[in-house]
Amino acid sequence: MKSTKLTIGKYILLSFLGLGLALSSCKKPEETVEPIVEPTPEPTYSAHVQKQVPIVLKETGELCPPCGGWGWTNWETLINEYEGDAFMWSNYSDYFVSNSFFVNGEMDPANSVMNAFQANFPYGGSKPLIYVNGVKVVSSTGTDQVVKSRVEIDASKNTTASNVNLSIAYKMKWQGDKLIVDAQAKLYNNMNGTYHMAVYIIEDKVKATQSGQTGTVEHHLAMRGSLQGGIWGYEFINGAATAGQTFEKSFQANIPSTYKKENITIGIIAWKKLGPKYYYENAATNQK
Repeated sequence: MKSTKLTIGKYILLSFLGLGLALSSCKKPEETVEPIVEPTPEPTYSAHVQKQVPIVLKETGELCPPCGGWGWTNWETLINEYEGDAFMWSNYSDYFVSNSFFVNGEMDPANSVMNAFQANFPYGGSKPLIYVNGVKVVSSTGTDQVVKSRVEIDASKNTTASNVNLSIAYKMKWQGDKLIVDAQAKLYNNMNGTYHMAVYIIEDKVKATQSGQTGTVEHHLAMRGSLQGGIWGYEFINGAATAGQTFEKSFQANIPSTYKKENITIGIIAWKKLGPKYYYENAATNQK
């Protein structure tokens, strides 16, 4: 009788061991949990503010010694003081003291934005020059150029709100090498005429030679061209328009791989067209 009990006990023990082995060998493999990738949120429009954003350009040339001398220093001073409050760029038109390096580096050299700006604004006759809102600052040499430029830039920035006819908001995103910018103009006063809106690409720290500097140097805020719509962008008003209206335009283009994406900023300008000329109305920028 005793042996029977032992046999039964051994059988039960062996059964449990077998069950345990079976369960361990049939254990469900652990699942691999894939990380959740959140979609990139769509950009939203920047805020509309009823204020004037000046445009400030330095008319310069690669072969111009003072452009790389006192003009270089003056431009750095103005950038440090006004970048973010104004849309700023270096305009290397090739009409004078230029080797066309920057014109040839534009997105569409055959339709150079820099040459068109030089032809559109009042002829300066020399370089380096500072233009504020398309008008040459009345000074051509030395630190006096900075002093007079400040006067013009500050006067534009401090325009009474009721005299600001429109503002520009924007949103932008990258899709690989494609840059997409949506721009929206908002009117504060009734307006009449023909108006265009254009997006311009600026690249900072472009390496090139410069007369007046030694070797290859980083050039400041070089104009790279218009994003889409030609030099002057798209027409958004033709005739009468009413305060409170908004107008939207979309711009996109593939940015050349030779441009450094991390150094690219944009500026948007609303132009009023009178005959063959285009006149600054207001601007917006993501420059800091």
